[in-house]
Parts: sequence; structure tokens; C-alpha cells
Amino acid sequence: MTGRKLNRSATSRLFKLGGLAGRVGLSMAGNTLSRMFRDKEDADATYGQTLMKNAVMVKEAFGQMKGVPMKIGQMLSLHENLMPAEVARVFQSLQKNAPSVPFSEILEMIKEELGDKFDLIAHIDESAMAAASIGQVHRAELTDGREIVLKVQYPGIDEVIRGDLKNFKGIIKTVFSLFTRMDLEEMWQEMKDRLLEELDYLKEAENMRRVKDNYRNDDAVIVPGVIAELTSEHVLAMEMVMGIFPDEATGGGYSPELKNCWGKAMASLVLKGLFEHRFLHADPNLSNFAFREDGAIVVYDFGCMKEITEELSRKYALVVKAVIENDYPSIPDILKSMGVYKANGEPVPWEMIKDYADEIQKIIHPEDTYTFGIDSNIYKRLQVLGQKHLDQFMVMVFPKDIIFIDRTFNGHFGNLNRLRAEADWRGLVVEHIEAAIPDIRIESWET
Repeated sequence: MTGRKLNRSATSRLFKLGGLAGRVGLSMAGNTLSRMFRDKEDADATYGQTLMKNAVMVKEAFGQMKGVPMKIGQMLSLHENLMPAEVARVFQSLQKNAPSVPFSEILEMIKEELGDKFDLIAHIDESAMAAASIGQVHRAELTDGREIVLKVQYPGIDEVIRGDLKNFKGIIKTVFSLFTRMDLEEMWQEMKDRLLEELDYLKEAENMRRVKDNYRNDDAVIVPGVIAELTSEHVLAMEMVMGIFPDEATGGGYSPELKNCWGKAMASLVLKGLFEHRFLHADPNLSNFAFREDGAIVVYDFGCMKEITEELSRKYALVVKAVIENDYPSIPDILKSMGVYKANGEPVPWEMIKDYADEIQKIIHPEDTYTFGIDSNIYKRLQVLGQKHLDQFMVMVFPKDIIFIDRTFNGHFGNLNRLRAEADWRGLVVEHIEAAIPDIRIESWET
């Protein structure tokens, strides 16, 4: 990741994104025209090459621009069944390989934010540990010898994001309409709310304290402590709590038993967040986690949290109960009560629900454990289902409150696949629901 100055000019950013949309649009239109003069096999191959070339161009531009474009790219990368798998993988690289901003700008921000308290810091590493859409992370050492981590907002990114939200909506929709037919309207509204919250690092510090307290009795979930005296609206200081990096943890150097522990810890984090605490860590990028040799996970980045109402939490539990009990016909009405239905007011078709629920049953079968990642065709089957029901998806209404919840589950589905985690997932889900909502009891279905 190389240091590159952040473009803060609203006019320049708008011009750059508009030019990007124009270039991609012309490229795709030219490919469509050329297909008329090629045989099908050659035309399909050329189309795939053009799609990938444009996806890479969009990804690189979004990574440099940061802010709203990069956040949209990260979010869409988690919806693999709504765009070609190769394109989704291009955007997934935004999760961990974003270019960093020059250290001189970061240091200036730290000094400006901390004032006299900057003297408490003895050293800051110039190389960023990680760079994201809003800020980047640096190791530091205090004068008392403690090692800490500083999460620092890019200078001026708050104005950039507010400008992006005002100016970019139409252009970003145009760019992504070339890769997916997904309606971005509700995603845009929810992303707008979450992004504005993420700009306030004092709010994120409050979130960290709350989550740390929520999981105080859970040895499998570790949350770094906040260092209040070095935390401000744009700088967040926290304890240095390290673990095994995701790429290493998901590789071949650790036992299946240890990976199973990590997978169950990650699942419990989500299930407790949805059903017990109703305060969900809603950024499932695997780069937001580290892994310990005692089976625990370390959780980072608490800017994107989702408050969940008791009613919505309960309705998610009822959907899960209906799936586990093989009561598919009841699900359309539950979903409609959650605000998920066809644009004409009709419930989600039962046949569509059955297709997806049958896949879920393979994971939560009452008589078996399930190993994520061992069924290499499940993504392909889900992608086929996505294409089969694409016309239905395009005329469905999704309330914005469920977007980040579903995004979290989609993301962790991929994380568990990377870990190849095995467990009695049905038992784990039932345990968490019944502990949090005692009047809901889930029975096994008869085979």
C-alpha cells in the first residue's frame, strides 16, 4: 500500500467519477456492438474480458478515492450472488488492499487532534497496519512503554464523505448498474446513516466500551480497551491486542479443531449481537478480526454497528424457527411483517423461499455437524438460485433496517467458509435464540 494524497475537491471527485462512469459505459456499449459480429463463444469470452477490465478500473479508482465510492464497492463485494463471481472477487480486494495516505498527513491530523496530549506518545510507526475507506491504523508506543494502536481519520474525509453523499448517488448507481441489477436505493440510505456515524470516533469508542461490556463473560470474544485520554472525534486510541492475521489463520498451518473454535466464536458474536444484545457488529470483513491460539477471536472496528429493535430480532428468530421446523409456508407472512415483500404488495413466493431454505437445511440438519467450505458447490448453487430468482429480487422491497443485518450474515458465511469451520450449527443457533427469547422454543423436524 503506497501513500497517495486524498483528493478532497468535490468538483474534482465528481469529474473523476463521472469520467469513470463514461469510460466504463462506452467500453461496455462498444462490447455490446461488437458481439453482433462475433460467434457466441468468442463474444462471451470477449465480454468476460471487458467486464473484468472495467471492474479492475472501477476498483482501483474507488480505492484511491476512498469515502463513499470505496464503501459501496466493499458492501457490494459481499453480495456474490448478485454479480459475476469474478467481479465480486475484484471488489473484495478493497477489503484489505486499499492504498494508504502519506504519513505526513496522518501525523498532522494526530497532532492537531491531541494537542498537548501528543507528548504522551513516544513513537508512531510510519507504515500503516491497515488502510480503509475513512481512515488508517498505525502502531504507536507511549512514553510509559505501553504499545497501542492509533486509528486516524484521513484529514478532511468528513467533508469529502458529506460531499460524496450529496453528489455521487446517481453516478454510482450508473456505474454499478453495469455489473448488477441490484437496486441500490435502500442500500444507499442505510449506508448513508452508517457512514455518518462512522465519522465520529468518540461514538466508536462508546461502541467499543459497550460491546466489551456485552461480552465480558465470553472468553472467546476479545475487544481492545479504549485509551480515553488519546481519543478524539478523529483519532481513536486503543490497546494493542494482536492475534493471528486472517490470511494466516485460514491457511494450512492451524488445526481443524482450532479453526472450529474460531468459527463458533465468530458465529456466537453475531448470534448474540442479533438476539441477546440487539447491538450487532455489522462490518464482517475478515480483516476486522484476528485469531488467538486459545480459540478466541479479537474484534476490531466498531464504527459500523447496528441497533436492532426487539420486534425485528424476534421476527428473525421466527424465520429461523420456521426454517428449522420445516415450516416454509409460514415464512412469507413473517417476511412481509418485517417489510420484505414484492413491490405490488404480494408476499415473497413460497417456491423462492423453499429453494433457499433447502440449502440452509444442509447446514443446520438436526442429525449432523456441517463443515463450511467442504461443499465447494454451495456458492455455485446459491448463485444459480440468484439468477433463477433475479426477476423476483428486482421487484422486491427490502426495508433498510435489515440490509446491514443480512450483509453481516452474508459476510460471515464467507468467513466460515474460509475457516472451513465445523460445528453443530443448528444447536448453536437454537441455543442462542432460546437463551435470548425464552418464549420461543424450536423443535426438531421429522425426517
